[in-house]
Amino acid sequence: MMIKQENIKTKWGKFIKYTIDNGDGYSFSCMDYGATLMSLNMPDKTGYVDNILLQFANPDSIYNDQTYFFGKAIGRVGGRIKGGSYRFNGRMYHLPQNEDTNTLHGGANGFHHSWWHAKVMKNGIEFSREIKPEEDGFPGILKTSITYRWGENHQFHIEFKGFNDSNEASLFNPTIHSYFNLNNDKTHGLKYHNLNIHANQIAELGDDLIPTGKLLPVNGTTFDFQQSQALDKMIESVKKEGFSGYDHPFQISGPLIATLRNTDNGRRVDLYSDRNALIMYTLNSIGHPDIVNGEVDLKPYMAVALEPQTLPDAVHHPEFGDIILRPYHEQSYHIVYGLSVDY
Repeated sequence: MMIKQENIKTKWGKFIKYTIDNGDGYSFSCMDYGATLMSLNMPDKTGYVDNILLQFANPDSIYNDQTYFFGKAIGRVGGRIKGGSYRFNGRMYHLPQNEDTNTLHGGANGFHHSWWHAKVMKNGIEFSREIKPEEDGFPGILKTSITYRWGENHQFHIEFKGFNDSNEASLFNPTIHSYFNLNNDKTHGLKYHNLNIHANQIAELGDDLIPTGKLLPVNGTTFDFQQSQALDKMIESVKKEGFSGYDHPFQISGPLIATLRNTDNGRRVDLYSDRNALIMYTLNSIGHPDIVNGEVDLKPYMAVALEPQTLPDAVHHPEFGDIILRPYHEQSYHIVYGLSVDY
């Protein structure tokens, strides 16, 4: 196991990038800004090694981004909170609104827009920090950590821990916003990608992409990934129904929640989680032009984001799960990417 550290200078300050290399074609890089997962490299069936995650080529774009969240840690709460507010124990809490009147991915100063303290481990990196209400607008003092590390058999582990070090209840529903493209040539987008999701229901969404509270069966619909489906063809099918693509919460059962395979080069990612939802977003639109993964122009549908978390807007739908972090309590969550090659 080799661990490399390098400084990346930007006009916003210095990023510290860490690369943890298994020495067999599998490696990952992350950095202290946003606890961002910058790359996840693995071989294909010919032995060619490439990054399977989408990431900006320019570090300044990583800092400026409040739209795509490429590889960034998301918290305190992933997804949308309707109206940027919620009621708990008879009290109304108001949160930062950064998508119209709603709170998206922890607000503008969430995990993704914070600097993290890094601790080098034997097989990975632990990022940690204390977040106070005046920093991100959420109640409670959150002491939190995010660990990226290698496990056995090329399993890549992501661990979130949160401790509420205050007498006021907080929220904790973190995730990682990884966008996968298993092709060597990223301009092929999601061609050759087959996806299987262990979910028989999705959350119905309103026009604001926030769950209504109703769960809908996927059987026989364009949301049925219970058997492996060609993702590019499924996107075309769902677009015919008036959607711009997928941006939906699937209610899943684990621990194996999804499998993404490349039918051309053999790369495979088995996704494991202890959460009850997987958000799939197929990069349905882009804003201004940008460059990703070296010298590639960013295009819609170039990658798929797979985000395990508790069903979104759970503060308004208790049946979706409990994301309240009580005073002086700790919560932890675990995500695993099982990386392998089909020959």
